Amino acid sequence: MPHPERGLGKERRLKKSRDIIWVFKRGKRRETPFFSLLLRRNNLGYDRMAVVVNKKYGKAVERNRIRRRLREIFRLYRSDRGYDVVFYVKKEAKRARFEDLKRTFLSSLEDR
Repeated sequence: MPHPERGLGKERRLKKSRDIIWVFKRGKRRETPFFSLLLRRNNLGYDRMAVVVNKKYGKAVERNRIRRRLREIFRLYRSDRGYDVVFYVKKEAKRARFEDLKRTFLSSLEDR
């Protein structure tokens, strides 16, 4: 089991496309300036997440930077109430600062 301070761990990530599609089809959507946040209960007792970034939003370096930032925000502020969370990134996230992404994520979770 990975150290909780050092990363997100494989069990915390949504990797299978069927799981991500399930969240897209049946999850609650929250719109923010930088991403759409999709939430769905998973009955596992812990939160899992995925980040979807379209290729048209930049080269791999830029897309991976957005993914790393959102994974870190999720790691720091997850609640472990048993949700699957999918970030569907908008192109405005490319120029967003870490603090802006964090503030947006936290405000979108207030009424979860």
